[in-house]
Amino acid sequence: SIFKWKLTMHGKGKHFMTDSPKRKLSEHLRQRTKEWFRKADHELAYLELSPFDAEDPPTDTAGKMSHMVAEYSLKAYLMLNKKPIEKSHDLIELLDDCLAIHNDNKFDELRSDCQLLTQYRLDLVYPTSTSETITVEEAKAAIEKARRIRDFVMAKAEELGYSHD
Repeated sequence: SIFKWKLTMHGKGKHFMTDSPKRKLSEHLRQRTKEWFRKADHELAYLELSPFDAEDPPTDTAGKMSHMVAEYSLKAYLMLNKKPIEKSHDLIELLDDCLAIHNDNKFDELRSDCQLLTQYRLDLVYPTSTSETITVEEAKAAIEKARRIRDFVMAKAEELGYSHD
């Protein structure tokens, strides 16, 4: 079939993109991307079992794990697009890297979620004399933000020809 091609400028180089057809992915690239999404899915599955009705609910753990779901999802998108995956936990930095790939401003819809989840990562990882805590409601909201990021990134990956099967 004949595809419509458009030329887009990105950074220093030129990239060709199709308007609609999905690209064929190598098995290696699909597997590596799947590994990142698998990690995100496992974190989400664990979060679904969070004992928020416990006497001392693990809200800090839910906040940290929600961050990891978002991080793994964004890194899956970078992997899918053959971009380097830095050892960074800054979701805004990862989000900006994802946005830049196809100059896709839709990723900006995730910015506030990424800011909050990055803050949880910074505030909740190590105990301090002024350790931060989050409420059960905030922890549940963090899980929803993580799920939203994962689902958004998965949809973007599927647009590029990725299949989770």
